Amino acid sequence: MFEFEEKKPILFEIILIVISFISVVIFTVFGNALYLSTELSTSIGRIIVGIALMIIYHRVFSNERSFKDPVIMLPSLLFAVWNVIYNLSSGAVLGGMSYYTEALVTALAPAIFEEVLFRGIFIYNLKKSGKSDMVSLLISAAFFSALHLTNIVGADPISVALQVGYSFVVGLALGAIYLRNNSIIQVIFVHFLIDFTNRIYLEPVVSSTVPQLILFGLLLVIEAVYAIRLCSNNSK
Repeated sequence: MFEFEEKKPILFEIILIVISFISVVIFTVFGNALYLSTELSTSIGRIIVGIALMIIYHRVFSNERSFKDPVIMLPSLLFAVWNVIYNLSSGAVLGGMSYYTEALVTALAPAIFEEVLFRGIFIYNLKKSGKSDMVSLLISAAFFSALHLTNIVGADPISVALQVGYSFVVGLALGAIYLRNNSIIQVIFVHFLIDFTNRIYLEPVVSSTVPQLILFGLLLVIEAVYAIRLCSNNSK
């Protein structure tokens, strides 16, 4: 089985994504039967599936270095800072303590589920197949970005472009950290903070101003350059 994963990492990743999402759907249906909300049921399912994948593919994480060089995570945390500044400056309203509890679960779910799938297992198999760090980074970020296309059905072209560009750059940043530090815990932590700082508001922001779009574009460029340089330095 391992030979197939490492020789056909892209095909295996597609199969694994499909199986993982089907598993999450089963947990969602079960949660709904217990009168849990669909979002909460799905989040719990993602957490369970993500942890199960870590256990099943423990060899991928056997060299986990949770506390190695955490300073390199700091630039990626600008995404979380941006979420706070953007939402508050746009008039979004913070929720109460119960809302934070729900946001905690719904932000932790994709952090565990997606990082295990796209950074941990996928990058490991890509490298085992002979791909360089840079190629592995770009492929994993492209798959991560493609996954988020499901969130933009019916959206306007600008929103589509922003979502695709944003998820691709986030994938680059998280992938570069993982390649450098070999720490799934670090990228889960960063991913969680990015999502959490965007889920703690009662009123969603419905539109962006031109200055906000320009600043957001600049942030994406800075993060992309940082990720590429970090990956390049790691390959030397």
